Amino acid sequence: MAALRFVSAGAAHPVVGAVAREAGVTVEGSFGAVGAMLEKFRAGEACDVLILTHAQVVALTGSADVVPGTAADLGMVPTSIAVRAADPAPDVGDADALRKALLAADAIYFPDPSRATAGIHFAKVLDLLGIRGAVEARVKTFPNGATAMAAMAKAPGSPIGCTQATEILATPGAKLVAPLPEGYDLETVYTASANARGAQREAAAAFVARLTGIDAAAARAAAGFRGFAIRPAVAADVPAIRALVRTVLDEHGLAPDPSGIDRDLDDPLAAYPGSGGMLDAVAAADGRVVGSCGVMPLAHGACELRKMYLTPETRGHGLGKRLLERAVAFARGKGFDRIELETASVLGRAMALYAAAGFRPVSRAPAARRCDRAFELALR
Repeated sequence: MAALRFVSAGAAHPVVGAVAREAGVTVEGSFGAVGAMLEKFRAGEACDVLILTHAQVVALTGSADVVPGTAADLGMVPTSIAVRAADPAPDVGDADALRKALLAADAIYFPDPSRATAGIHFAKVLDLLGIRGAVEARVKTFPNGATAMAAMAKAPGSPIGCTQATEILATPGAKLVAPLPEGYDLETVYTASANARGAQREAAAAFVARLTGIDAAAARAAAGFRGFAIRPAVAADVPAIRALVRTVLDEHGLAPDPSGIDRDLDDPLAAYPGSGGMLDAVAAADGRVVGSCGVMPLAHGACELRKMYLTPETRGHGLGKRLLERAVAFARGKGFDRIELETASVLGRAMALYAAAGFRPVSRAPAARRCDRAFELALR
């Protein structure tokens, strides 16, 4: 196989390298600030695999610039404080402590404040802390977090840095202190996908599946990725998805319908991706499946949102919004005219989410026996 070419956020570079070495895959291409990488991609830089933020990949999915059904999360990365490996770790646990640590440093290293996720955010943090003017002469910015941390690790005096945790952990001579404190923090979800115009789409999709699958979970964690990740469902997820649906229905006093709306659970991979739709699974850090969401093609250019469920302990983390964004983008990218859904009034939080995403109620009677509300979203 020819080398796989990447256009990727620098935050993913270490884990891409680790997984590629294990798989015997040669990696080429560009790794850097996500804004610059998106510009490269839009300018036509050749690549097979694209790794950007969740929001950026959702937009590219909707415009059919990535292969539908290949987008998968690596996980979340916190924007974090770093010092040289031999230096004592300062207290940065709250705003006052962070302000004190930054004012005490004789140089502050961070990535591009116009195109790097961490750099854009950290520049705002300096403003929120009210110290931009006081430290401006000591600020040292670089094209990406990796180069910023490499420079900090070799700097004299008492430097401090800020970038994504993955880039700190991957830099010899740098030490991760802690994520930015609550109220000033930022966690970024990074998502991989196969480029729709790539020369090696099948190989790219296979690598994305490997990179984001359970076998690479330890490598992702070691690189600094954490939290819940959404990816296309695989055969091993099917028992957990069936159990998830039963659990959530029981929680709300809703009846399963194995001969009707729930017949798709007999073989969900055939019912969803096998029919031209998609089925996502939400994986916890330990690999447990804790959520699902499917899109099933219907007649006359429509598709239906189905089996969107989350376990109780995963709610409130923005996963429902991420699942819905992925589903709508998939439907748009596949050229469907509208996306429909049916739900029950008892699921008030879900209906609020649909309304916020632009779904509108329709007057038809739902086909599913446990549902009493129907919604749709025009995609064109």
